[in-house]
Amino acid sequence: MAIPIDGLSIKLADYLADQGFRNDVTGPGRAQIVMLRGCRRDGRRIVQSGDPLVYTDRYEDLMVVFGQKGGSQPFLATYRATAKPGIAWIKSSTYRGSTKGCPTVQPGQYPYKRGMHRTHRAMVQAGPVCVIRDLDQDCKLEVSDLVDYPYGTGINIHASSDTANVVGWNSSGCQVIRGGWYGSAWPEFYDLIYRVAAGQSIFHYTVVDWLDFGRWHDAADKSCYCSLRFGAHGENVEMLQRKLAIRGFFGAELIDGEFGRGTDRALRAYQRRHGLSPNGVIPLHTLPTL
Repeated sequence: MAIPIDGLSIKLADYLADQGFRNDVTGPGRAQIVMLRGCRRDGRRIVQSGDPLVYTDRYEDLMVVFGQKGGSQPFLATYRATAKPGIAWIKSSTYRGSTKGCPTVQPGQYPYKRGMHRTHRAMVQAGPVCVIRDLDQDCKLEVSDLVDYPYGTGINIHASSDTANVVGWNSSGCQVIRGGWYGSAWPEFYDLIYRVAAGQSIFHYTVVDWLDFGRWHDAADKSCYCSLRFGAHGENVEMLQRKLAIRGFFGAELIDGEFGRGTDRALRAYQRRHGLSPNGVIPLHTLPTL
């Protein structure tokens, strides 16, 4: 599966809309950040690279930033990155025997803002993030692992500390751009976020599995590949909340059309009760029959 770079901004914007996600590019001086898990850039196209569910300790994901500069000039930039922690951290004694394993950010949309990663300007959480914690440190995401929603624990977006292709100690859950703080990638990313989009205070960072995007991209009927998950918003989310409330999984007073922690917990509980995979994702075409 390969998707051309040309027109990628429009395709990603359409995909975000179909999944009920926000698109921050509403005019000049705005940027949208998307992490495509399990792919890489190959010239003027994007191709599959690795498996989002397999920990290889390599930078096998692609961070995409698109938007408009001043004068409505469009831009699109891609960076080799990782959405998964390094194996060194997963197996670290820091997490051994703890009730919380090393976190892996799950597909969804999350608010981020400018902030500090240690001594460097980077991006930090502006709200909770849905993660799965590898409790048994086996580098596998399993039903027995812990779903968590940390906020303020430092799941940042930043550069790697070196130029190696091994993630290693560079990420204990952070979203990391390869190449070091002073390579070519991070300074360009920094310029887009800190200068070009200087007037934008919140960035809705979106994590997407490449195969999910690819299937949607290639489908004649794209509605078959539209789902609701953490970070979605709107009327469909409100419908989901109402259905969960009727069945006793969600408080009716909490219905707000925002797919956050409460909705995620309720949907996973519903899925467990009915023998479904508790992944916190519901295809839109199944929503009416929930």
